[in-house]
Amino acid sequence: MTVYGLRDAYRLRFEDISFFILLLVLCAFGLQLLWNYAAKGFSFLPRLKFLQAGALALLLGLVMLVILTMISGIREVLTPEAWRRQGTSYRLNDPAQEPARRRSLEHLRGALFQYTLTHEGRFPKNDFTPEIPDKLWEAPDQLGSHYIYVGPLTTNQPQALLAAEPPNFGDGRFILRASGEIEKLSNEEIGKLLQGNSKP
Repeated sequence: MTVYGLRDAYRLRFEDISFFILLLVLCAFGLQLLWNYAAKGFSFLPRLKFLQAGALALLLGLVMLVILTMISGIREVLTPEAWRRQGTSYRLNDPAQEPARRRSLEHLRGALFQYTLTHEGRFPKNDFTPEIPDKLWEAPDQLGSHYIYVGPLTTNQPQALLAAEPPNFGDGRFILRASGEIEKLSNEEIGKLLQGNSKP
């Protein structure tokens, strides 16, 4: 009997949402206490109920989200190519991270080619094969993004795209060919390779 659970990325998202709901409740409770304490000295201020305080806390949070998003957008415009989008925020393109990104893809390459040794030169049909740990499919970013995998392929298709970093790594992304070669290509070049893989 096989038991399937939530993937790590979904589990982390669920934990984040739960944390923010708890934080919202605490903020609403604190806002209600502070407002009602201040209302004692000002007769013209109405007393807040918990739901009203929750709505006010949510509204203030949305306003802050809009402001922070505008700041991120302006920063991207003023310093183009220095930042890459990751989720709902931007991260600095740090060249010092490239060795770690390459090493992560090398670990995945090792597991994939080890798989071909026992499967007549064939790579896995998909990225859910039990022979390769889920951790190897995760790219080295804070979100635990999943590598893009193209299958099924064989070692007789050396120039075909086997795996690639997800789009949130920006325009310069590392890819793994079926030959085992690792390259850094633009999104446009990766798109052409994916189209080439899809052709019979």
